[in-house]
Amino acid sequence: MIPAEETAVWSWMAVPDRPSGALADVVRAALAPPAGPHIALGPCAQGVEGMRRSQHGAREAERVARMGGKDWLTDYGEVRLVAPATADPEHARWFVRETLGPLAAGGTRMRELRETLRVYLATERSLRRAADGLHVARNTVTYRVKRAEELLPGSTRDDPMGLHMALEIAQTLPG
Repeated sequence: MIPAEETAVWSWMAVPDRPSGALADVVRAALAPPAGPHIALGPCAQGVEGMRRSQHGAREAERVARMGGKDWLTDYGEVRLVAPATADPEHARWFVRETLGPLAAGGTRMRELRETLRVYLATERSLRRAADGLHVARNTVTYRVKRAEELLPGSTRDDPMGLHMALEIAQTLPG
């Protein structure tokens, strides 16, 4: 362990080869959420370059977690898609507003529609898997996806990657 800053400690450990996210699952299962501290995990990697990559990943996980009020533990693998896209938060917010149009608005209802559409796309447009993941009825997912798609600008419908990215960023960035 190395004291890094006034409010941070860096630590490295040797772990057996694990798929991305597996270490985070082990830590979440083994520890009760601590009051106050936040744990950011970098990717498992070997050698000096691997150590640099792991530290960079952990710092990016911490940055993204602070922006969006994430859980007490953030694994770089969970935020690696949005980490580079949110390096400039103002630009990221512009992208979200331009891509999502009215769906980017604040409020519980819009957040619910965005999250439903995000999970639906992440499950490869499976209504059943999206409903299971959201713990709602399949018909609820159908209704929400239809409503969300009605709110999207026309150009967004032709850009599925941009849409999915905007939904991921919107989930991460407040406001």
